Amino acid sequence: MKLSLRTLFFLIFIYIFIPGLIYAEDKSSDTIDFDFEIPEVEKKPYSFNAEFKISETIKGFDEDSLLFNQKYPNGRDDDTFFQTYLNLKVEGSYRVSIVKLYARLNGDLYYNDDENWENDLRTEEAYLSLLPGPSITLDAGKKVLKWGKGYAWNPAAFFSRPKDIEDPDATLEGYYVVTGDLIKSMDGVLKTIALTPVILPVSRHINDEWGTERDTIWGSKIYFFAFDTDFDIMFLAGEEVEDRFGIDFSQNISANFEIHGEAAIVLDYVKYITDQQGNLTERKYDAINFLSGIRYLTSHDTTYIFEYYRNGQGYTSDEMEDYFALIEDGYQKYINSQSMAKLSKSRQYGSRFYNQQTAMKDYLYLKVSQKEPFDILYFTPSVACIYNINDKSASITPQITYAPITNLEFDLKSTFLLGKDHTEFGEKLNDYKVYASVKYYF
Repeated sequence: MKLSLRTLFFLIFIYIFIPGLIYAEDKSSDTIDFDFEIPEVEKKPYSFNAEFKISETIKGFDEDSLLFNQKYPNGRDDDTFFQTYLNLKVEGSYRVSIVKLYARLNGDLYYNDDENWENDLRTEEAYLSLLPGPSITLDAGKKVLKWGKGYAWNPAAFFSRPKDIEDPDATLEGYYVVTGDLIKSMDGVLKTIALTPVILPVSRHINDEWGTERDTIWGSKIYFFAFDTDFDIMFLAGEEVEDRFGIDFSQNISANFEIHGEAAIVLDYVKYITDQQGNLTERKYDAINFLSGIRYLTSHDTTYIFEYYRNGQGYTSDEMEDYFALIEDGYQKYINSQSMAKLSKSRQYGSRFYNQQTAMKDYLYLKVSQKEPFDILYFTPSVACIYNINDKSASITPQITYAPITNLEFDLKSTFLLGKDHTEFGEKLNDYKVYASVKYYF
């Protein structure tokens, strides 16, 4: 424990006291001759970028929470969890004529309290593009499709994995798709229209998150730019998945004020609900999800992002109460009789349905960030809050980011969970989390 705390304090020390590394200007010459020709810059056919990150995460367990009892019915030797991460992310592209190759690879090497080094290597994106003209693109391979206008949530991003609500800016892993863009510009009220068709094949070996039976999921997005507003209409359909339709929009009311929103309907959605005894029932209905939000930048470089999210696929307070009661009763039965029947059932339901981020109906998200306060260059503090309207629990995450020199960035953030018993954030596995990282870009 002391070693990990020293590591954290060392990162904070570097963060605060690292020298500015101000480069001295070369003033050996009093005059400069500007009479020269600037040669044309030849555009390289390739690009390469990489990011190396070292991070340390500290979590303080809530030993009285139901999710802690569910996962560790026999308790733990300590109430604090430490994890060290080494991460390398590499991306590159190469273009020859109308053919372009792009790939982004991610590798994690991490050491945790179990005293084991583990690794996770994955290809986040890797696809081939054909660009026969400025208005036509065809892509095939593993790709992230960035649909939707929301910052923290994207209910209309049908072909994307859900964002990490604690880090919405983090890159995502794509799916294997065949897609493209056909763009048409014109005069008049409608300035631009674009069509993006998508085909997503499913089998046991490809896109198996969508199912294990062979299937072809297809969909499309139509983009419009009219009345100084971005609009999208999208849909997804397939034999083994629920059909869904969505819309989104974004408009700049002024140079510093933007509004956005999106909505989606999932037809014949099946929600699995447990009672306090562990009996699972199905409820089929058309689930409506929507989001509305704003982004505002003040004259003092303070940015506000505020969003409301309605999760039509989420659980009500009463449904979550039954799930928490199942865990509580299962844990008491294990303590009294060593029977794992109910606790195992609650674990199964939790991993499949309940223990997800934003698992309930209504949420608010607020992030406030300030660029270079008190004239501290390259320094950005921020705070983000997620509030569960249904059970009045919340998480609060203050963060500071510092980039003293080019290509080097320090991050330090803490997450605190607030809530009463039998609430989403009140029953989380941990009470708090501290995260510190150093990133180097090259």
